[in-house]
Amino acid sequence: MIVIRTYAALSDVSAVLEGNEVHGLLEAHVERLSVYADFDLTDLAMFAVVMPGDTLDSIEDDLGRSLIDDAGAFNQPPEIIQRHQRWFELAFILSDDGFGLILFVPIDMSSP
Repeated sequence: MIVIRTYAALSDVSAVLEGNEVHGLLEAHVERLSVYADFDLTDLAMFAVVMPGDTLDSIEDDLGRSLIDDAGAFNQPPEIIQRHQRWFELAFILSDDGFGLILFVPIDMSSP
C-alpha cells in the first residue's frame, strides 16, 4: 500500500505511478486542491493506493484506522464510490472540518 500524507510524497508517488491510471486520478486531485495552497496536505486529505497483495489487516494498519466492521460493512460509509477503468476510488470524510481519505483500490487485485 502506498500512503500519501504530504505534497512531497504526492509528487514522489505521482512520478513513480506515471502511466498508471491512478497517476491521472491523483493529478486531478492535486489540481482541485491547488485552491488550498496555503494549507498543508496533512490538514486536507490523505491518499492511499492499495496494491496487489495488501490484506485488509495491512491496509487498516497502514491507515491507522479500521475500515470494515465484523459484519463486513464499512465502519463509516464512503461519501463517494467511483469506478474508473481499472480502479475504484472511495472518498471518506473523516472529520467535521472536511479532512478526507481518498482510497484507490484496483478492480483486479492481481495486477496494479
